[in-house]
Amino acid sequence: MEDEENNYPAEYRKLLEKIEAIEKTLELYKVDKIVEDVAKETKEISEEAIFEDILQIKPISEIVLKPKAYLKLAKHSLTYANDSIPKKKWVEVIGLLTGNIRGEETPLEQVVVENYWPVDQGDAVSVEIVDQNIFTEIFHKKNSEHFIIGWAHSHPSYTPFLSGDDYDTHLRYQTFWNKSIALVIDPLMLSPKDYGIGVFRIQQEKQKYYQLSVEVEGMSCEACYESINTFMKNQADNSS
Repeated sequence: MEDEENNYPAEYRKLLEKIEAIEKTLELYKVDKIVEDVAKETKEISEEAIFEDILQIKPISEIVLKPKAYLKLAKHSLTYANDSIPKKKWVEVIGLLTGNIRGEETPLEQVVVENYWPVDQGDAVSVEIVDQNIFTEIFHKKNSEHFIIGWAHSHPSYTPFLSGDDYDTHLRYQTFWNKSIALVIDPLMLSPKDYGIGVFRIQQEKQKYYQLSVEVEGMSCEACYESINTFMKNQADNSS
């Protein structure tokens, strides 16, 4: 594997090293433990409840976020914009999304976001589109079944939407894959009743963008909020 990494161009190896450094600094590896703990606390659903749920016809979400992906994005964005930091020092964060398609080309098709990869943070952050095949190869090292399905960034205190620059950036993503998604999070909107996210895609006519329905699979909004708060508190305690 190490020999394989050495074959990548220097700029891509540098990006991968940067992602791994951010994950280590933010202790994002601990997200796996949080997801595992929440799963253990989940109560078993009775057969009656399952049967009743099946009988109800519910629209499915177009985008499914795995808890690990959501919590890593929330943690990354909150680290650089939260109530303990002066607002003038808040900055945006940005990263890449990997995942797959569930039920492709059927009425039940869903884009599944399996993971979030933090790339950068700062006043003017951006992810330049480069050869997607090389990026795919890099992330195949993590999971060979996943590929780059889009990107994510934060809008501290000004809600999820696509700005003019965001629109232009995402247009390049959709040029490579027309089902690519742009996920935007406002970390100051997070609450027990709000995930603080929006997921967008540009219309085929390229005149404007639209919002997609989204869910965090297997974790309620309240559970995500509690997990994030615990995560942030533990980090603050460890740094003090």
